[in-house]
Amino acid sequence: MVVKAKIICANILLILGGSVLGLGCGGDSLLISLPDGNQVKYTGNKPSGANFSAACMTENVSVFADPEERSNMKIRCVAHAYDIKGNDVANEASLNIIAEPTEQGGSPQDGRDVTFTTTIGSFEPFGHSDTTPVKEKDFEIIGGIATATLYSFPGEEGSATVTANYITIGKVSLSESTTVIVKPAIGFMVESSCGMARTADRDTDDFVYTLTPSCDPKDVEPLNDEPNHMEQGIIHNPRDGLLTIVFYMLGEEGYEDSNSNGIHDPSEPFFGKDLAEPYVDVDDNRTFDVGEPYIDVDGNGEWSDANGRWDEDTTIWTKVHILFTGRPHESVDTSRFEPSGISIASGGSQTLTLYLMDINHNPLAVNDDNDRIEFDREGGADITSAKNINLEKTMGVEFTADGNIIVDSFNESRDYQVTLADNDPGNPESVTLTTLVKWTPGPDYDGYN
Repeated sequence: MVVKAKIICANILLILGGSVLGLGCGGDSLLISLPDGNQVKYTGNKPSGANFSAACMTENVSVFADPEERSNMKIRCVAHAYDIKGNDVANEASLNIIAEPTEQGGSPQDGRDVTFTTTIGSFEPFGHSDTTPVKEKDFEIIGGIATATLYSFPGEEGSATVTANYITIGKVSLSESTTVIVKPAIGFMVESSCGMARTADRDTDDFVYTLTPSCDPKDVEPLNDEPNHMEQGIIHNPRDGLLTIVFYMLGEEGYEDSNSNGIHDPSEPFFGKDLAEPYVDVDDNRTFDVGEPYIDVDGNGEWSDANGRWDEDTTIWTKVHILFTGRPHESVDTSRFEPSGISIASGGSQTLTLYLMDINHNPLAVNDDNDRIEFDREGGADITSAKNINLEKTMGVEFTADGNIIVDSFNESRDYQVTLADNDPGNPESVTLTTLVKWTPGPDYDGYN
C-alpha cells in the first residue's frame, strides 16, 4: 500500500486508496468528497440521442453580399435536448462538491463560509447572472458541510482543479484540492472560421447560440448528379454554399423504449441510433475524411465509427445546416428565361420559365414575407398570369433523418412561370420581358432589389 502524506497547517492528511483522513492540528481538518463521481454530467434527466435536435432561425443567408454586412449579421440557433421519455433537459451539466471542515474535533457552526475556487467551469450556471464564469465563490456551512455546485460552461472543458479553503475560529487556514473532469453541457463545431458563441437568453431555457456568418463554406467538388458549371476556372455547385454545424453533449444513445419503463432493456432495439463519434462533414460527402474536425470520445487518437452496441454514457450529437446564397447570377446555367428569343403566333400566348438562382445553383435567400419577383413587359403583349410571385422559402436541398444530404434533391427546379399573350394580332412587334427581384439576405436586414 502506498501512503501519501501531505502537511497542511500542521495537519497530516493521509490518502489511502482515495480516502482522506485528517489528523493533528488539534483536530482541525478539511475533507473534500465527490458524491457524484469526478465528472461534471447530468444527474437528472439524461439527454437522449433520439431526442436531440437543433435549428437555426434562417434557412439561407447571402454569403456573397458585402463582407461588412455579413459580419454584422446575427443568426440565432437553438438546440433542444430531451430524455428518452420526451422530458425537457435544459439545465447545465453539474457536479456537487462537498467540503467538510472540523475544528478541535467538532463541526464548525452553521453560517460560516468555505471558499471554493476552480480552474475550469463555474459555480453559477451560464445565463443566470452573466456570461462570465464564476471561478470563486463562498458557500455557507449547513449541517457541518458546505456544498458547492460546479457547472460546465461554454468554451471550457478539461481537467479542473477545485480547491476549498476554510479559516477556523482559531485563524488556522485549511486548504484541500481535488481534480474533476469538466465537459461542456453542450458544445459545437463549425466547418469554417465562422464566429459562434453561446448566448445568455433570459426568455428561454433552451441552449441558444448566435452565429456570425463572417466566413465562407468550403469549396467542394461536385457529386454525381449534382448541377454545376465552370466559370473563370472554378467549378460552382450547390454544396459550395452549405455550412454545417454540429452540436454535441453528454447523454445516452437512443433506443426503442418498448415497455415505456425509461431504461434500455437488452431486447429493445437501438440500431439506427448507434452513433459514431461526432464530426463535421466539411466536404458534405456523407463520410468522415482525415482532417475533418471530430470529438475523440473513446480517446484512441482517431475517429471511430459506431461500435454496434447501445451506450448509456457517450457523446450524442446532431447536425444543422445553413445555406449561404448570393445574388441572382445570370447565365445559361443559372438565372435565365426559357425559351428565349422565340416567336409567339398572332393572337397566341406563350408560357415562359424563369430559372432564378445564385452562382452555385441555389435559390436566393428568403427572410421576409415580401421577398418576391415582379414581372413586367415592354411591347405588344400582356402578362396574363400573376405579375407578382412570392419567392419560395427553401434551401433547395433535402436531408435524411440523420442529417445527410440527399444528392438528388439538388436539382434545377429553381423556376417560376409567367405567361405572355399577343395583344395586337395585326402588328408584329418585339416584346421584352423583365423581372424585378427582391430578396432579404438575412433576418432583420433590408431587402435587395
